[in-house]
Amino acid sequence: MRIVVVDAVYDEMTSDPAYLKDREVKAFIDTNQPPFIVETTDIGTMERTKRAEGAKLKKNAGELAIVDFMSSEDGLSAYVAAGDPVAILFKDSGFRVINRPPNLHLISTIGMLHGLERVGVIESAEEIVRAMTHPTLPGRTASDARKFTDLPGGIDEPAQIGSAFGPSSPL
Repeated sequence: MRIVVVDAVYDEMTSDPAYLKDREVKAFIDTNQPPFIVETTDIGTMERTKRAEGAKLKKNAGELAIVDFMSSEDGLSAYVAAGDPVAILFKDSGFRVINRPPNLHLISTIGMLHGLERVGVIESAEEIVRAMTHPTLPGRTASDARKFTDLPGGIDEPAQIGSAFGPSSPL
């Protein structure tokens, strides 16, 4: 299965080489293409220009780039046939897609972790969340702590067409 990461989201996750997590995520995605595909969007291109110029970046550039990707003629429609299930993984509970297609599943980071735990891919979602919100590993500092707006259970909104998208599908 192809996994599309829009450019602005990729940049948000990988842009600070001084931060261990950014280096690890970048290495993982870069060495696993495919299935990962980093897709260019107009929003991501604008943000990359701003980053290169040292200008202030949009706080919600990743979410805007996802909407850009989903609504552009060469975006999501280039990857799936009408009716095929599609999932978007997001980190902020406030993220919603305008004109959401009926085949779209919305899964938050925390929702995905709980789904992976339910199907036995990971042992404990809570342990991973705790490590992300209270970093203690070597090389990590308190400033590395992540904040999630979808705690404690995450978000898993099924597609309107009634299909299930594992592993976060309800049991």
